[in-house]
Amino acid sequence: MLILLAAIINQKPIQTLRKRMRWETLLDVSDYQDVVSIVYIGLLGIEKEISEECEAEFYQNYRKQLLLYESYKKVDEVIKWQLERHKIDALFLLDSEVTEMYPKPEMAHIRQIEILADKKEMPRIHRIMLDMDYEQREEAMGSGVVYVRVPGVRIVFYDGMPIENKVIRHYFSGSIKSYRRIESYRFIHMLTNEEVYLYRAARMVELYITGKLKIRDIMDLWQFKKVLGEKFRWKAVREFLEKAKWQEFIRQAELLAELWFGEGAEQQYGVAIELEEYILSRGRENEHLDEELLPCEKVRLDFYWRDRDKEWALKQQAWWFPSREYMMQFFPALEKYPFLLVFCWIVRNWRFIRRICTNKCKKAGFRLRVRLLDIKEKLKGMIGRKKDGEEEMPEAAEGENGSGADPDISGEDAAEEARPDESSAGAAEGTAVQAEEEGDSPNRETADETARLEETEGENYEELKNQG
Repeated sequence: MLILLAAIINQKPIQTLRKRMRWETLLDVSDYQDVVSIVYIGLLGIEKEISEECEAEFYQNYRKQLLLYESYKKVDEVIKWQLERHKIDALFLLDSEVTEMYPKPEMAHIRQIEILADKKEMPRIHRIMLDMDYEQREEAMGSGVVYVRVPGVRIVFYDGMPIENKVIRHYFSGSIKSYRRIESYRFIHMLTNEEVYLYRAARMVELYITGKLKIRDIMDLWQFKKVLGEKFRWKAVREFLEKAKWQEFIRQAELLAELWFGEGAEQQYGVAIELEEYILSRGRENEHLDEELLPCEKVRLDFYWRDRDKEWALKQQAWWFPSREYMMQFFPALEKYPFLLVFCWIVRNWRFIRRICTNKCKKAGFRLRVRLLDIKEKLKGMIGRKKDGEEEMPEAAEGENGSGADPDISGEDAAEEARPDESSAGAAEGTAVQAEEEGDSPNRETADETARLEETEGENYEELKNQG
């Protein structure tokens, strides 16, 4: 399988198979290692004896990866547009651009899109993702908020850089706004090539610690290194890796990539070969590499150990109260003052308990902020509807009266405009009666004025009658 992968990604002729292949096993391994799409492309160009069922399953897996790739391309653009529209500063740590590293986009595998955002923006982001029909998924070992959607798209938002190493974490300690913006965007940011390499190295360390390091990760590192070329600032990156004490792990990973996909297969590297066995056995072989490759990550390696459940059942007391030799790795003072062992036990266990409580508090606080945001949006909607109703009331009154009179005119002005000449007594009287019936007289002053008008007109009428 490795020979096939090397030939495909390097665009070289594929060697003819010399021995009988167990295609079902190859399908299972390539699917687990996230390289099924490349293997399927390679199988199209060679003669093989494979059952129709197995070949159909290969094609279905390849088609699934192809559809997933298309979905990620669309999702990447939509999420960037949504964050830009809501003016949320976001740093894309891993996106769909990984496809540009391979000769054909379908050769790439996008495990998930990872985005860094400010903690205070997480409730708004939660609302946006739910509106786009995403479902939040709880993961015990994850530090971010995971959203999933059919056909298998995973979006992970972090409110802090998901790197435990203090040196690398300090390197990425700047605000999101300090990172360069993506062209044509104001609020969407991206990493530089050096930052991408360091972040990929950090993710590989995380995958190794959790027992999830795969062939695909080594291949991505190889392809990204080829894209960077010789002009890349390798010296500065190596210095950071050395400060973080990751240099041996990354060096062996690069050597292994060279053995698999490069031209240095004739060379023998013991540790790299052991790392190969570790990856191909899905983390069950050569577990002793932990101390050689990542000695500074011993605590986390112990925490993520694959047999943790069994170990917890058999050696619970030993885990809570390890030996002095083990504790000296984290508390060097025990070498001179062994009587402090009990105190160091308390400090160590308190750190674990505090971390668990902190994570629970973060989740509870996040749910509370989401709830408060919902309440705030509902209140805004109620206030907006109330204001709209108040604005529509004058228009409704105008329609009921059947006139186009300005609703802002006061009662006195209306009465003054409605006052007739002395020669039109009948019309004035009719108008006054109509206004009284319809309730158009706005106040008592208008009514009194109308009454005086009627009295004056009556006296004039009697005078004219007597003269006649």
